Amino acid sequence: MKECANPECTKIFIDRSRGGRREWCGMESCGNKIKAATYRARKKEAARAS
Repeated sequence: MKECANPECTKIFIDRSRGGRREWCGMESCGNKIKAATYRARKKEAARAS
């Protein structure tokens, strides 16, 4: 059992992934939000550096 890596989420889930490296309760709810925010921050930083 693991706790979701999203600080705003309080869900607990069972990690049945092959490597046991799952971080979020679900891609639909938490994973996609975190990945999109990380992507936007990375693109913003790259634009500043150019």
